[in-house]
Amino acid sequence: MRTADVAIIGGGVVGLSIAYHLLKRQKTLRVVVLEREPMVGTVETARATGGIRHQFGTEVNIRLTQLSIPFFQHMEEETGVSSGFVPHGYLFVTASAERVQAYQANVALQRRLGVDVRLLTPDEIGAAYPWMRNDDLVGGTLCMQDGSADPYSVVQGLYRGVRTLGGEVLTQEEVTEIAREKGRITGVRTPNETVAAPVVVSAAGPYTTRVAALVSVDIPVKAERRQVVVAVPLPEIPEDIPFSIDGDTGWYVHMAGKSAMLLGGTDKTGPPDPTVDWSVVEDNLQKGVQRVPAMERVQVMRAYAGLRSTSPDYQAIVGPVPEVPGFYVAAGFSGHGFMHGPAAGQVMAEMILDGRATSVDAAPLSPTRFREGRTQGEAVIF
Repeated sequence: MRTADVAIIGGGVVGLSIAYHLLKRQKTLRVVVLEREPMVGTVETARATGGIRHQFGTEVNIRLTQLSIPFFQHMEEETGVSSGFVPHGYLFVTASAERVQAYQANVALQRRLGVDVRLLTPDEIGAAYPWMRNDDLVGGTLCMQDGSADPYSVVQGLYRGVRTLGGEVLTQEEVTEIAREKGRITGVRTPNETVAAPVVVSAAGPYTTRVAALVSVDIPVKAERRQVVVAVPLPEIPEDIPFSIDGDTGWYVHMAGKSAMLLGGTDKTGPPDPTVDWSVVEDNLQKGVQRVPAMERVQVMRAYAGLRSTSPDYQAIVGPVPEVPGFYVAAGFSGHGFMHGPAAGQVMAEMILDGRATSVDAAPLSPTRFREGRTQGEAVIF
């Protein structure tokens, strides 16, 4: 049997970040991460496109990005592994007058919080990005502080950081039981291991509901499929374009260096199955042609699919579960787990060690908000 101060279920970016920030704060802590797969970061994180943005419609999500960015920028100094962060920007465009009004409200909030973001007219979009159709657009937003990092590198950096600071990371260990005594958490069990620990954190991504059921708690997280097409770059589209999103259809294009172009879109109707549905891929490619005519000639190299865990209000669920002392949840990031992983780790470390989050007001992320009627939906999703 192993003994720990904190056991973390899930070895993706969020789980590893929690372990890293706990150990960074208090090196004498005994922290164990349990990952069900043979390698860390192979469920949600491995399928992430790496995008990192400030352009959200709620203060807490903007604050989480602001807290995460310095980690991505300085990860190599901390862990010896570069995150590959590039501030290439994010561009949202819309042909909807109603949506552009929402963009205006979002920009006002983002600017109030110190984000360098601007509204664009259709003419400005056409002048800056001539490869994009703009004759039907009403407007857009651009933030050049946004960017992307490499998910694989971030996982490796966090893993190295956790191991260097003395944490344990166990793979192929699926938690099948969470032990309690007189209502309090006492540890976890897998088919091979028993870990005694007074604190257990579920960072299990799409498996959150299953893990929470082990302590008879309902955490409203569901898995949604997300598909990405890897295509040959088109000569009309420069390598240094912003991560560009059609806010009306959810279609996006993101350049992955000189060798590949990532294309995707909204996929909320299919089953939570991490296999490619080529009919959905084709539909998203057609949406791309509507916004970028040159996409008519796109050459698809491959496609992949993965799962992302979403909450009912598309905001993360982060914090203690009051009815089970010692049990914490960090899940339901709704497609933003990679970009908010560093912040989630810091916030959770504060909750566990200090009793409350101090770097961000995490009340909007509380696991109890749904039954208390305190939800605040995030509208800037795709």
